[in-house]
Amino acid sequence: MYRMAVITDAETATGFRLAGVEVHEASDPQAALPHLRALVAADYGLVAVNESLLKGTEDEVSRLMRDRDLPIIIPFPAPQEHLESGEDYIARLVKEHIGFYVKLR
Repeated sequence: MYRMAVITDAETATGFRLAGVEVHEASDPQAALPHLRALVAADYGLVAVNESLLKGTEDEVSRLMRDRDLPIIIPFPAPQEHLESGEDYIARLVKEHIGFYVKLR
Protein backbone atom coordinates (compact mmCIF):
# COMPACT_ATOMS: atom_id res chain seq x y z
CA MET A 1 0.00 0.00 0.00
CA TYR A 2 1.28 3.44 -0.93
CA ARG A 3 1.17 6.51 1.25
CA MET A 4 0.25 10.10 0.47
CA ALA A 5 1.93 13.28 1.64
CA VAL A 6 1.55 17.01 1.09
CA ILE A 7 4.29 19.61 0.87
CA THR A 8 2.91 23.06 1.56
CA ASP A 9 3.38 26.30 3.44
CA ALA A 10 2.57 26.73 7.13
CA GLU A 11 -0.69 28.56 6.46
CA THR A 12 -2.30 25.71 4.53
CA ALA A 13 -0.64 22.88 6.44
CA THR A 14 -3.15 22.96 9.29
CA GLY A 15 -6.11 22.16 7.06
CA PHE A 16 -4.36 19.13 5.60
CA ARG A 17 -3.34 17.93 9.06
CA LEU A 18 -6.94 18.24 10.26
CA ALA A 19 -7.91 16.01 7.33
CA GLY A 20 -5.41 13.41 8.53
CA VAL A 21 -2.86 13.89 5.75
CA GLU A 22 0.88 13.70 6.36
CA VAL A 23 2.24 17.22 5.87
CA HIS A 24 5.75 18.54 5.28
CA GLU A 25 6.10 22.32 5.63
CA ALA A 26 8.34 24.49 3.47
CA SER A 27 8.58 28.23 3.11
CA ASP A 28 10.12 28.36 -0.38
CA PRO A 29 11.03 26.05 -3.27
CA GLN A 30 14.57 25.43 -1.99
CA ALA A 31 13.19 24.32 1.38
CA ALA A 32 10.65 22.04 -0.35
CA LEU A 33 13.23 20.11 -2.41
CA PRO A 34 14.71 18.08 0.48
CA HIS A 35 11.19 17.00 1.48
CA LEU A 36 10.41 16.01 -2.10
CA ARG A 37 13.68 14.07 -2.43
CA ALA A 38 12.92 12.13 0.76
CA LEU A 39 9.36 11.32 -0.33
CA VAL A 40 10.50 10.17 -3.78
CA ALA A 41 13.06 7.86 -2.16
CA ALA A 42 10.43 6.37 0.19
CA ASP A 43 7.36 4.33 -0.76
CA TYR A 44 4.92 7.17 -1.45
CA GLY A 45 2.35 6.83 -4.19
CA LEU A 46 1.14 10.43 -4.27
CA VAL A 47 2.78 13.70 -3.30
CA ALA A 48 0.70 16.86 -3.55
CA VAL A 49 2.82 20.01 -3.63
CA ASN A 50 1.77 23.63 -3.30
CA GLU A 51 2.47 24.94 -6.83
CA SER A 52 4.28 28.00 -5.51
CA LEU A 53 6.84 25.64 -3.94
CA LEU A 54 7.62 24.08 -7.33
CA LYS A 55 8.44 27.32 -9.16
CA GLY A 56 11.97 27.23 -10.51
CA THR A 57 12.54 23.58 -9.54
CA GLU A 58 11.17 21.97 -12.70
CA ASP A 59 14.57 20.65 -13.87
CA GLU A 60 15.37 19.18 -10.45
CA VAL A 61 11.94 17.52 -10.22
CA SER A 62 12.39 16.08 -13.73
CA ARG A 63 15.75 14.60 -12.69
CA LEU A 64 14.24 13.16 -9.51
CA MET A 65 11.42 11.49 -11.43
CA ARG A 66 13.47 10.22 -14.38
CA ASP A 67 12.73 6.51 -14.95
CA ARG A 68 10.24 6.46 -12.03
CA ASP A 69 6.51 5.92 -12.09
CA LEU A 70 5.87 6.77 -8.45
CA PRO A 71 5.20 8.90 -6.63
CA ILE A 72 2.77 10.87 -8.73
CA ILE A 73 3.49 14.53 -8.03
CA ILE A 74 0.41 16.73 -8.16
CA PRO A 75 0.78 20.50 -7.90
CA PHE A 76 -2.18 22.26 -6.30
CA PRO A 77 -2.91 25.98 -6.25
CA ALA A 78 -2.33 27.78 -3.02
CA PRO A 79 -5.34 29.67 -1.72
CA GLN A 80 -5.13 33.34 -2.54
CA GLU A 81 -5.74 35.59 0.41
CA HIS A 82 -8.35 38.16 -0.41
CA LEU A 83 -8.49 40.99 2.07
CA GLU A 84 -11.51 43.23 1.98
CA SER A 85 -11.61 46.67 3.47
CA GLY A 86 -13.40 47.22 6.77
CA GLU A 87 -16.14 49.12 4.98
CA ASP A 88 -16.69 46.30 2.47
CA TYR A 89 -16.76 43.78 5.32
CA ILE A 90 -19.41 45.71 7.24
CA ALA A 91 -21.48 46.27 4.08
CA ARG A 92 -21.33 42.54 3.31
CA LEU A 93 -22.41 41.63 6.86
CA VAL A 94 -25.31 44.10 6.74
CA LYS A 95 -26.45 42.71 3.37
CA GLU A 96 -26.25 39.10 4.65
CA HIS A 97 -28.32 39.90 7.75
CA ILE A 98 -30.97 42.30 6.49
CA GLY A 99 -31.11 41.14 2.89
CA PHE A 100 -30.16 44.28 0.99
CA TYR A 101 -27.17 46.51 0.40
CA VAL A 102 -26.78 49.64 2.52
CA LYS A 103 -24.29 52.24 1.30
CA LEU A 104 -22.02 53.39 4.11
CA ARG A 105 -20.59 56.90 4.20
